[in-house]
Order: sequence, then structure tokens, then C-alpha cells
Amino acid sequence: MNKVQQREVTEQIWRELSSRLRQFVQSRIKSTADADDVLQSVFLNIHSKLDTLCKEDRIESWVFQITRNTIADHFRKKRAVQLDSETAIEDSDHTVPGNVTAELSECLVKMIDSLPGDQRRALSMYELEGLSQKDIANRVSISLSGTKSRIQRGRKSLKEMLKACCEFEFDGRGNIFEYEANDSDCCDGEC
Repeated sequence: MNKVQQREVTEQIWRELSSRLRQFVQSRIKSTADADDVLQSVFLNIHSKLDTLCKEDRIESWVFQITRNTIADHFRKKRAVQLDSETAIEDSDHTVPGNVTAELSECLVKMIDSLPGDQRRALSMYELEGLSQKDIANRVSISLSGTKSRIQRGRKSLKEMLKACCEFEFDGRGNIFEYEANDSDCCDGEC
């Protein structure tokens, strides 16, 4: 396929599928700007991989597979950035005033460790190890809905433990900027 044909096919795919693809992407990515970026990446990937398309009658499923892969890549990159920022927080001096996230992270890990076994395992794999819910379900040999339920119950228990432990003050973005322990036994007095 030459470059002109490639461009024409990409334009045809855009005309026929762009609105459905936009809805598909936006149903999975909350931020409109991120969804637009992902959609743009999808069409770049489609254009660059047109020569790998084997059966033209399966073009729609091929396009949606590229879209799913691009969405997954988006979340992997986002998680990598998040992990990098968490590493930066861990590497920073924990005694710096205002570094509330670093101070509370140790407390959260201890609270997660105190959850019932199934909740602890699911929440640790999801939040601390970064595994997807589907990977957790496969690894622990339970259903996906069972995995989701364990994570939700773990988060609810964790929220209750945090509310019982500390009083929090949030900034305009919803980030914790100050807290005070309600009980000196909270997290062994470390948070």
C-alpha cells in the first residue's frame, strides 16, 4: 500500500469510526484532554500499522484492538509517572514540614497489612504492586467481580480506619495538607 492509499484508508476509518472510537475512549478515560490525546494516538497507530492489516473485512475489530491497546498504554504510562512521583516522595526527607503524603504512606501500608487476608492481598496487589484487577483475579483464582468486591471492601475498611485514626484537612484539589491523630495508638503513634 503506498502513502496516498494509506492516507485515504486512514481518512475513511476516521469518517466511519471516529465518533464511536471517541465514545469508547471517553467511557474509559475521564479527562477529555487525555481522551483526545489517546484518540490521536490511536489514529497515528492505525496509520502506521495499516500494512499489518491482514483481512480488510475485519478492519473494525482491528481498529478497536488498537484502541484498547492504546488505552492500556496510556494507563501504564500514567501509572509509571505516578510511581516515579511516589519514588520522589519516598526519596525526599520525611522530616520536611508539609510532606504529609510521605508521612501517611507508612501508616497506610500498616493499615493495609492489618486488613483481613483477602482484602489485604487484593488491595496490596492493586494499590501497591500496580496489578490490574483482571491480573489479580487470575493470580488468586477468583472471579473478576470477586476481586473488585475485595478491593472495594478493603478501601471501605481502610477509609473507616483512617477516619477513626486521624482528622484531615484538604486543599482545594482534595489533597491532604494537614492532619492530626485522634489517638496516640494510631499506627503505633507514627502518623
